[in-house]
Amino acid sequence: MKAARLHSVRSDLSIDSVPVPELGADDVLVELGAAGICHSDLNYRDGVAPVARLPITLGHEFAGRIAGKGARAVGVETGDHVCLHYVISCGKCRYCTSGNETYCERYQMIGKDVDGGFSEFVRVPASNVLKVPASLPYEEAAILGCAVSTAFHALRRGRAREGETMLVNGLGGLGLHAVQLASSVFKAERIIAVDVSDAKLDLATKFGADSSVNANDRDAGNQVRELTNGRFADLALDFVGRANTVERLLGWMGKGGRLVVVGISSESVTLSPYRVLIGKEMEIVGVNDHLRSELVELIRLVESGTLKLSESITHKLKLEEINEGMRILREQTGNPIRIVVTN
Repeated sequence: MKAARLHSVRSDLSIDSVPVPELGADDVLVELGAAGICHSDLNYRDGVAPVARLPITLGHEFAGRIAGKGARAVGVETGDHVCLHYVISCGKCRYCTSGNETYCERYQMIGKDVDGGFSEFVRVPASNVLKVPASLPYEEAAILGCAVSTAFHALRRGRAREGETMLVNGLGGLGLHAVQLASSVFKAERIIAVDVSDAKLDLATKFGADSSVNANDRDAGNQVRELTNGRFADLALDFVGRANTVERLLGWMGKGGRLVVVGISSESVTLSPYRVLIGKEMEIVGVNDHLRSELVELIRLVESGTLKLSESITHKLKLEEINEGMRILREQTGNPIRIVVTN
């Protein structure tokens, strides 16, 4: 089979011919329907976040059809359409048994620690796939596995509540879905979208933002102040992660505000707890991954029509064109929301 593998950091992926994976008793084999390219894949390629080994097949945002199953694999049958929960967990430690598998003592991530979905077939534990309606396009099912679910988890971690003012900084695939979820599911009173791209800000309005602020404007802080009548944000989500964006957002938080940091960067943030956090009793919350239970909930939201993903796929390429997809994402060519590769 073909697989797009990373052989060395800061290099293009190589389209290799590798054996179709052999299944263990608890595994399933999923044939590629579509796989989304996430900004995390760029971070793994470029060494911002390390992978477990080289070479490795990247790709953690994946949907397809069950092509085979091991003797003990339950819950799905050959031919089922599925999306992927990329967190491999032991199911036995105190974190897993409390429903927090992202903290698992034996945590592994598909597409980072073990071979992922940029391939014609992928082997995963049966517990890591969830059935989706056959009517749901593979492209939309794939992005449930990160672009939508990680944004959903960020809102949940931030304790998003109906009637709050929510600010979303960084309008890539995750940020735009955070805007959509904040509007359609969490019922924010006001959603302020922040980015340096006017084109992205226009997209955010289509996804449900009430207001937009270009972070490059000198009076951006005053705009946020005016939009919130001086109260600033109850909840802010940062999908960039750079030191200057985190520090800026801390200044745009109101009393009792929560800042949720999702974006990955190698930069460090310096702050004064007394001057920045204590007086307003603010919180900084980290987000890594999402929960299987949240994917279950998102599939229900898609089935009910509450969550619509048809506008989320902006680029579709063949697996052999994976490096072109990486370039489009890196350079933001054509304002990508989500780029997917197909078989």
